[in-house]
Amino acid sequence: MANLQNIRRRIRSVKSIQKITNAMDMIARSRFNAAKDTLLSNIPYVEKTRDIIKRIMSQMSPEEESPFVMSRQELINAQAREGGKFLFLVIAADKGLAGAYSSNLFKEAHSTIEYDGTTPEESSLAEKEESFHKKNFDAVKNVKSVDGSQLKAQHGMARAGSRRTANVNKVNVAQETHDEDYVDDIELITIGRKATSHFKQRGYKIIKSYHGISERPTYQYAKEIADLIIERFMSGEIIDVTMVYTRFNSAISCTPDDVTLLPLVTDDYPPLKNSKEEYIYEPDVVTVLNEFLPRRIATRIYGAMLHSAAAELSSRMNAMSNATDNAQELVGKLNLYYNKVRQAGITNEINEIVGGANALE
Repeated sequence: MANLQNIRRRIRSVKSIQKITNAMDMIARSRFNAAKDTLLSNIPYVEKTRDIIKRIMSQMSPEEESPFVMSRQELINAQAREGGKFLFLVIAADKGLAGAYSSNLFKEAHSTIEYDGTTPEESSLAEKEESFHKKNFDAVKNVKSVDGSQLKAQHGMARAGSRRTANVNKVNVAQETHDEDYVDDIELITIGRKATSHFKQRGYKIIKSYHGISERPTYQYAKEIADLIIERFMSGEIIDVTMVYTRFNSAISCTPDDVTLLPLVTDDYPPLKNSKEEYIYEPDVVTVLNEFLPRRIATRIYGAMLHSAAAELSSRMNAMSNATDNAQELVGKLNLYYNKVRQAGITNEINEIVGGANALE
């Protein structure tokens, strides 16, 4: 028979944990409301910058050249050459206790980083199993986000055939040997302690990391990251920049997503049809693009940071709410078990008293 003192100790322990999870739930709930409001207020600005870039790109002629713009074939050729590096910006959480928020993001990040341009028919069975989660995430990318825009259904087509299979093998070896310098053509910028520790343990080179800002991002850090990305891209060290983050859809739905920041692919910006508005750019379209694009990238990174913050807080809010409910249910079961054990003990004592009295007669 269980000891009543041990059961009481277990009940006190569960109630103590319940108080902690309930407090974390309330804190996440209050911060989530602020993060959601900030995200919603930032969405119109992000959409406007996207429309401006789309209009500028649609009016560029083939003769006009910009260091930020390539055709799809030029991009594939550049990525196929040796010497260029791929830069990935990964936005994760600083703290845990947020359900599957970080693990889902890391699955998307690994799927994007280790993508080698092959189709499922060209891959082996083991490679198909490794990319299973990638197809699942692509399937849910058709869900509409809070700003009403359609999620990107196809990503990575500009990099098709560019990520060499050798990169995947090098990543696998680096994960086994924990050699931080082994994956020499992949660099990362991480936001959040979870992302930094996760990729550092797996042998990736992290050139910059930011901690303590995942829940409360500011434009200052987004501008700093954008300047670093543009500087390395203009120097020729980086040939492709991809951002991996978590898109906030609703309080109960968030989707890991990835987007290419640089370069801009001309094939993705066809000329606008039935456009009644005409713009005159001074001094020319390329100059306007080169001046405006850094602001667009900083705005895009800041928007992704706001999406990730809202998604992290909503995931933590849901996880702590579920933990509080489970603790309450466990306390009820322990109380019921405690009463049964106590009643059984009292019954045994009564039986012993009655037996002793009968023995004296």
